Parts: sequence; structure tokens; C-alpha cells
Amino acid sequence: METSTTELGWFRAELFRSIVAPRTFARELAREHFGLAGVLVALIAGMALSISVDALVLATKGMSPAGFVARLVIDAFLLGVRIAIAATVVATVVWGGLRLLRREEITLDQSFTAIAFALSPLVIAPIAAVLVTLDPSLLVVAGVVFGLVAVRALLGILLNVGAILPRPLAAIALVLIVISGWFSMQDQISRVRFTAYAIAPQLAPALAAAPARGKTYQLEGATLAAPNDWEFSVRGVPGEIAHLEIASATLNIVRGRPDPLATLDSLATTLARSERLGFSARRDERSVVLLGGHLTVDDRADGAYEGRHIALRQFTVAEDSAGLALQFRFFDPPDVEAAFAQAAAIAATLRIVGREAQLSTTEISRTAPALMR
Repeated sequence: METSTTELGWFRAELFRSIVAPRTFARELAREHFGLAGVLVALIAGMALSISVDALVLATKGMSPAGFVARLVIDAFLLGVRIAIAATVVATVVWGGLRLLRREEITLDQSFTAIAFALSPLVIAPIAAVLVTLDPSLLVVAGVVFGLVAVRALLGILLNVGAILPRPLAAIALVLIVISGWFSMQDQISRVRFTAYAIAPQLAPALAAAPARGKTYQLEGATLAAPNDWEFSVRGVPGEIAHLEIASATLNIVRGRPDPLATLDSLATTLARSERLGFSARRDERSVVLLGGHLTVDDRADGAYEGRHIALRQFTVAEDSAGLALQFRFFDPPDVEAAFAQAAAIAATLRIVGREAQLSTTEISRTAPALMR
């Protein structure tokens, strides 16, 4: 029992030192052997990261994390395990890359420890979650706290790697860490990015398009204008609130209510899935813009469907806890950029009326198929 207490005390002391005295900790990396302590740090850091991001996502939607405790704990454990595995993969890539260069300055254990303990500042990231739980108006403050913790973790990687390797090799190791980390944690990086946009939407540029002129249509929860040659209809398709078309293009206006912990990018991907069945893209781009003051994912794709040239553009707009998408499909466009510009001009006329109307539309979409039967 005494040994266990001593080991636990040593672990707490080293974890605390890696957070508050990163330079001192980094200088002693080459002389210490941390073993499984690094795995535990990576696991705890991953769990703390998950809880923080999930709490911020919920806060941006006006939801309290208190109602999702079980979900947050399960997701935290899963991400913690994944972070530990990712840290192992990155450490192995760094160590293996240096060995290929016939340099054996560090061991695999040192490589893993340097990366794992660099993540230790994430342990205090849940402070951001506590802030938004106590007072939702502190969302921006919580976002700043989370950002500072993330920057501190990056600084820890710089210090730890620089302490165990000469500068030229440290630079190579850092490149390997960035590349490996990007591929292994790309989805989490995207979640953090879109959470930052949700907290500070002014970071996104406004959609650069002049609004189209034509007839304005009153949709449940929104208004949209389109040139007079576009024909309007309501087809009763579940989730679709309106449909417009001309001979060479169609526009579906759909709504979606994502998982509470989903960010806008995952909603855009989900809503685009049905439009892309059988579609093969040779060009696929995504950007984030402000459309009518609303955070929007702008997807552009050019490719083929059953041998026919098709161009797709989708605007997915954030509306509190729900979302709306404008799905444009152009058939055999002679000028893809002109087609995309036409879609942007129509999208620029979109105006969201309000959340109450939005909820009413959701209920209409759910009951329409039953009424048709």
C-alpha cells in the first residue's frame, strides 16, 4: 500500500510539474523513465479534451451538459483510449523516421513520453466546461480558456522534443508529429475548428455573392428568392420543405436535426449523403462562410453520375440546434463556375425567420408523409 501511494504521489507530482514547469520537466526527459505513466497521461488528457469539446458544442446550441452526463463520460473514455493509441502511433512514426535517418538519439519510450506528457495541459481543459455549465453567457470566455490550453499543449510538444533532440532533428520530428497527428486525429481537429466558428462566427467571411432577383418564396421558417424561370413546388418528401427547378438544374431545400453533440460540418456531410449516392467527384471543396449572418458550410463538387456531368453545391446553415441546407444540382453545366455563382446568388437571398417557425416546419415534415397516406 505504501508503494502504491508513493507511485501515485510521484505520478501526481510529475503531472503537475509537466503543466506548471514545462521547461524543467522537458530538461529531465532524457534522464527519467516514465513507462506506463505516459499512457495514463494520454488517456486522462483525451478524456478531458472530449468533455471540454462536447460541453462547448452543447453550449453553442443552448443546451446544458448536465443533461448528457452519461453520453459525455462514454465519449470521453473512448476518445481517451483513441488519444493514447494516436500518441503511440505518432511516437512510433517519429522514432521510426529518425531510425531511417540512421539517427538513434532517442528511444521509443522517450518519444512516447515527450508526446504524451506534452498533452498534460489538456487535463485542465474541463475548466471551460465548468464555466459554460455555471453560466452559458461565459461561452466566449470558455472558448478562450480552451484555446489557451491547446496552445500550451503545442508549446509542450516543442519543449519536450527540443529537449531530447538536436535542433535539426527536432525540426524533422516536429514535422512528423504534425503530419501524423493530422491524419490520426483529423475528425477531432475538425470538431474543434467548427466549435471555434460556432463560438465566434465572425471568424468566417461573408458569402461573396450579389443576391439574385426574382420571386420571393415564403418557406416555413425562412424566405428565399429565385429568378422567375425557377419553378417552385412542395413535393412532400420527408425532410424537404421545398423544391425549385429549371431545365438544367434543381434545388432541394431540406432541414435536418443533428445529434446534439454533432457540429455543423457533420450535419452538412449527413444531409449531402443522399444527394451524392452514385456521384463520383473529381473536385470536392468545403469552406465556411456567413450567410445572412448565419454560420454556413459551403460545399462544392464537380463530377459525374452514371456517366453524366453533374455539379453540386450545398449550403448548410446553422439554426440553433437544427440546420437547413440548400442543395443545388446542375446537369451538364457548360461553365461550372457560372453554375456555382448562380447557386450562390440564390443562396444569398436566404433569410431565416425564427426558431419557432423552424420547429413548426420540423413537425410538418414529420407529419406530411402520414397525411399523404
